[in-house]
Amino acid sequence: MSVSVFQELAADLFGLEPIGAARVVDAGNINRTAVISTKDGDFVLQDINTAIFTDPDALMSNAEKIVERQRAVNLATIELVTTVSGALTAPFEGSLWRCYCFVEGEATPPIENRDDAQSTARAFGRYAKAVDGLGLVEHLVNYHDFDGRVSAFADAIELDAVGRLERCEQYVDELLAMVDRMRVTSAFAAWREVPVRNAHNDAKGPNCIIGKSGRTIIDLDTTMPGTVLSDIGELVRSSTRSLTEAGPDELMAQIASVNRGFLAGYGDELTDAENASMLLAGPLLTVENAVRFMADHLAGDTYYGAASIDQNLDRAVIQLRLAERLVEAIELATSGALGAA
Repeated sequence: MSVSVFQELAADLFGLEPIGAARVVDAGNINRTAVISTKDGDFVLQDINTAIFTDPDALMSNAEKIVERQRAVNLATIELVTTVSGALTAPFEGSLWRCYCFVEGEATPPIENRDDAQSTARAFGRYAKAVDGLGLVEHLVNYHDFDGRVSAFADAIELDAVGRLERCEQYVDELLAMVDRMRVTSAFAAWREVPVRNAHNDAKGPNCIIGKSGRTIIDLDTTMPGTVLSDIGELVRSSTRSLTEAGPDELMAQIASVNRGFLAGYGDELTDAENASMLLAGPLLTVENAVRFMADHLAGDTYYGAASIDQNLDRAVIQLRLAERLVEAIELATSGALGAA
């Protein structure tokens, strides 16, 4: 899509008056996105990917409730922009568009130290606490359903749609063994008993903008019912993946910083099951990501896409190795906190 089309849609659908060329954002986004500059500030214009977000009404209803709640508790949040007719979305030639004010500031850089991990986790903890109790719709059903992701992985192995299994069978076997390692832990048994709570579900540095008004959590599309442990797990995974040379003690210190920060923001109100399975969150979400990357590699890169034939395989192996290191660190530090049930 040309830059001029983004500008025309911003004007025709949302009544904006663009200045200069739109800035197309094409890295790591599910939706087509552009930043539109106007005399009143910058705005984000997005074409919602309805192949993934199949219930856009629920998606935007969730977003509206989240923004209202964030404002009510004085947390920085995004500002949704309505169409010229007062709606939250506008259809145009088979696509569905939305707009919101650009959040000024800088995305949290890749988290490498304990202070950054704790601060970012605290922001996501405050966010999760604020949306607690909201009647949100689970529009991406079973998004962090570990068993469901493993089942899809098994289907991809059996189908071997593009004939890649033989070349990566060693890694597939190792990943299946790690899945079994997760499932036989007492912490996993506790995980099955955790309560349903609203969560961001994609908690990581790039979704936390640092600006004048503090930290703003963005990318609300995955916020819906699930478990707050998935946020803790994603924060552990994303804040330890760069620590490739870190030993078990350093990894445990990073995990502790995430847990401490999240609970400082959320409050010490978790159930016994949540507390019993909290240390599992990092390894489990890391294995889940490995499973999803490997399944996509076997399916022919249909979801994530790939710049090379082995990119999703490489991603899967990186996550697998990280999961192994996290499990080792936890076991060494806690004398079997992830022991067999």
